[in-house]
Amino acid sequence: MNSSDSTEDFDVVIIGAGWYGLIAAWTFLRLAPATQLLVVDDADSIGGVWSMERIYPNLFAQVGHGLFEYTFYPMRNEGLTPDRYISGETISKYLCNFAQDHDLAKHVRLQTRITKVEKLDSGQWHLTSPSLSRPLRCDKLIIASGVTSQPHIVHFPSQGFQGKIMHSADLGRQLGYLHNPTVKRVLVLGAAKSSYDAVFLLLKAGKRVEWIIREDGSGPLAIMPPRQVSEAYRFPRTWPNLLTPRTRLFGFLNTVDVMATRACAAFSPAILNAHGVWYHMLQKSMQATLELRMHASSGLCHMARTFHAGNITVHRTNISAFGEDDQVHLKNGTAVGVDAAILCTGWTHNMSAFDEELRDRYGLPSSHSFDLDLDWKRLDAKADEVVDKVLPYLKNGPQTETEHSEKRSWRLYKRLVSPVASAKNDCSIFFPGQIHSVFTPLVAEFQALWGIEYLRGNVRLPSLESMKAEVSLWNAWTRKRYLEQAYCDDLARDLGIRTQRKKNAVLEMFQPYRPSDYRGLIEEYLAANPEAGSHGR
Repeated sequence: MNSSDSTEDFDVVIIGAGWYGLIAAWTFLRLAPATQLLVVDDADSIGGVWSMERIYPNLFAQVGHGLFEYTFYPMRNEGLTPDRYISGETISKYLCNFAQDHDLAKHVRLQTRITKVEKLDSGQWHLTSPSLSRPLRCDKLIIASGVTSQPHIVHFPSQGFQGKIMHSADLGRQLGYLHNPTVKRVLVLGAAKSSYDAVFLLLKAGKRVEWIIREDGSGPLAIMPPRQVSEAYRFPRTWPNLLTPRTRLFGFLNTVDVMATRACAAFSPAILNAHGVWYHMLQKSMQATLELRMHASSGLCHMARTFHAGNITVHRTNISAFGEDDQVHLKNGTAVGVDAAILCTGWTHNMSAFDEELRDRYGLPSSHSFDLDLDWKRLDAKADEVVDKVLPYLKNGPQTETEHSEKRSWRLYKRLVSPVASAKNDCSIFFPGQIHSVFTPLVAEFQALWGIEYLRGNVRLPSLESMKAEVSLWNAWTRKRYLEQAYCDDLARDLGIRTQRKKNAVLEMFQPYRPSDYRGLIEEYLAANPEAGSHGR
């Protein structure tokens, strides 16, 4: 389409002011300081899912301090539990301070929701928002809204129910209502981390909780205690350089420290790690089920203690309807009386601003299902065979898909860009943050660098067939597993950045990887790719 509207023009517009959007803005301005850049977000404050209006007391990231930060900007040592879990308030302040300290706040426009995205005949992007007097127009577009910005609302029949029904995304805004003494009984629906956080908040506030977890699906999220194995098993003091005082090989103070080691990653059947000695020992030759058991130390985490001591009943069923007299009727034929309900029903893709044609073109979930495309069906079938052959441990895994599961696939090369559009030299948009990871800041930083260099024409891409095969293989694997460390290694190799960053082979396997291990990421990239410093379209 041709545009004759009066617009605000920018070189780059970024949608989202959380982990992914802020680092994308910083990275772009670091590589191209003269860029006219704007960040928009529909929240009232910076931070995305960690913005001030969305956090609440007793909300903690289940990640240890030192693992949840950008590579070059350490997080303050405040608002931590004894096991180094980080409070929501600390994370929110960190992101706001990052924007202020790096002069990004002046580029951010809050309370701005983009409701329509269009591609102009000129190749530029046209963005519409009801809060803007003029539409935005830009050459490059970065959709950094992530996977937790659009609540998935499940609607149940409701007649005469007087209590408030809310999504977990609104907990921060509804604290006053939930703490009202008249609200004594609260229903929580869901089994992922947001439901644990909601239940924990309510029990700490002295509420009676009815926790509904449906029988189908994958069941409750596995929550591990923060400490693993008895702390009596410690590395000898004669080996002081192997682990920091906070991280012991057999007595880690934080579970995610264990996950951040390559030794632990070797036990995970990962499609990006399907090579080398450890793969052949632990995955390829595995004929029987192998379990890596982690034994809890004597001290349980504060969340578990609160659950066991609280006034709570777990119902393995689903909601049938909300009725009169504040009764919630369950599918098992029983009913519970509550004053409020919190639906921890997850998130949906935040791509409503894109019409179906654009979704198809750029590899986004679409009602015009990709499964109808014969070439994608061929690649998907081949990818399923490859995953089962390369990672036999996953072949007979649990079936977690239900009638509620999202069936429309994302088709993004490296989880970032459309292979079809890229093959047509349309490298004007990428989608960071459409991925689940406990190492969010590090993934965000790598995605920002890879994606921005893609926009600037500095990333070499393989053939369309190879890109589509990579997408199908990743999707086949993630239907059975989830992200781990090898994803950042994959992007690093594309950018010419070292993946092995420890001092010796022992540290490489057993010392947890932290974002600070990658400090100087852009400088290393520019040194490996000197032409990138001056080249960009």
